[in-house]
Amino acid sequence: MPKEIVHAAPGGPTHGAGMVAGVKAGGFLYFSAIRGYGSGGPRSISPDTKEQARQAFENLRLLLGGANATLDDVVHVTLYLHDLKYRTEFHEVWMEYFPKDPPARIAFQVADANTQPGGSAHFVLDVVAYAP
Repeated sequence: MPKEIVHAAPGGPTHGAGMVAGVKAGGFLYFSAIRGYGSGGPRSISPDTKEQARQAFENLRLLLGGANATLDDVVHVTLYLHDLKYRTEFHEVWMEYFPKDPPARIAFQVADANTQPGGSAHFVLDVVAYAP
């Protein structure tokens, strides 16, 4: 089964060389490295954990929109946290975006959730969704 590259909706996050916004294959959408960057990229990330989470979910909405999908199509999220102390704040925002029937989720603490040394991303998301 061939794969199809998914591009973010206008205003969505961009990825560096060798990275794509997502891939559609086998009836699913696969998105990785979703962070809370604003439209200015890594330099536009808020130091506030909840704002980073909200921006990450807004970036996810734009990625899903590029594939004609919504948050309701998300089936699994892997959350990579720079420090587990941010888990509670992330979860509070998670409940804003998934108040009922949320997707499956697992969280891991990792050495670095940033794309650059000295970056300030508290986490990164890896997402699987149904492809409409």
